[in-house]
Amino acid sequence: SGDMLDPALGSFDHVVAMDSLIHYARPDIVRALASLAPRTRHSMLFTIAPRTPLLSLMHSAGKLFPRSDRAPGIEPVAPAGLARAVRREPMLADWSISLNERINSGFYMSQAQELVRR
Repeated sequence: SGDMLDPALGSFDHVVAMDSLIHYARPDIVRALASLAPRTRHSMLFTIAPRTPLLSLMHSAGKLFPRSDRAPGIEPVAPAGLARAVRREPMLADWSISLNERINSGFYMSQAQELVRR
């Protein structure tokens, strides 16, 4: 356990970051993936909060409440924009997106993406 970006945790065959990166803005997600890439042998599977009209509306409405009454903030991210940012990141040059799938279950919605080493 600990900070997933801490190099002291060593290297991994696979990284699974389910609902960890939903709190990150797009540039921070790319930086996190780029920092994990040199220590990951095969794949990185993660979820993001997809930017949809409904989620953006809910995110904006949530900001009307006092910060102390809110759950931890999520950062809606456009999946296509994230994919473009990943392709432009030099530290991720030998990685490609192999999975990009929306997950809906009741009120839960996220976007699962997987990067695999080429």
